[in-house]
Amino acid sequence: MNSGMRTAISLPDTIVEQADRLAARMQVSRNQLLVMALERFIAEHQGSDITERLNAYIDAHGQPIDPVFLGAPHRDMSKVEW
Repeated sequence: MNSGMRTAISLPDTIVEQADRLAARMQVSRNQLLVMALERFIAEHQGSDITERLNAYIDAHGQPIDPVFLGAPHRDMSKVEW
């Protein structure tokens, strides 16, 4: 990990205590734990950005239809093993 930018933040004592216990259990520094947590949080929210953009596209252009499903009503489903 590179040194990166230093920043100061204020956290409630209880959060720091919980973070320290978890960092010790995971055998990482508090800094590493906070970086991991923030990376995960950002990744989760970036995923929701993609979902929002897909939803906006569908709202504007309609739901895309997979060509495989277009032929589905014409198939004999009685021969499908369930």
